[in-house]
Amino acid sequence: MFNPEMMQAAQKMMANMKPEDMQRMTQMAANMDPKVMENMMSTMGGGPSNVDTAQALEQMKNMTPDQLKAGMAQAQNQMSAQKQYWYNASEMLKNEGNAEVKKECYPAALAKYTKALENIQGHVGDDVAVLRVILLNNIALCHLKTKDFAQALQAGEDALKVD
Repeated sequence: MFNPEMMQAAQKMMANMKPEDMQRMTQMAANMDPKVMENMMSTMGGGPSNVDTAQALEQMKNMTPDQLKAGMAQAQNQMSAQKQYWYNASEMLKNEGNAEVKKECYPAALAKYTKALENIQGHVGDDVAVLRVILLNNIALCHLKTKDFAQALQAGEDALKVD
């Protein structure tokens, strides 16, 4: 799927288009080779592998500009809701990991933090970046406490690489 920021930018761009520009864009999409569309989707954040690109293009041929805008808005809302779901799940796991650290159960905490990090993989945004850094720092702490210094260093370096 496209990331939410990309969808939001596309939605804003479409909102500022004149009807004739929107119609031209719809026609261009309708005449696009499905392989080109698949390539674009994979380089722009990827689409789900179960999407029939030819079928999606065929549906777009029959859409009015307003329907295309509505579809983009709906897709962005769904992606935002999905991101929020995984973010909340990661926050809960982080809190569970923190409770394990307080009990000095570092392997259990590490498992919670690692799963939380997996949950937000592929999602973007400042909130996700902050959570990613916190989780990586917590992972580094667990590795330090279990004297796995190489993994602690790696987690710390990964935290520094987060944008």
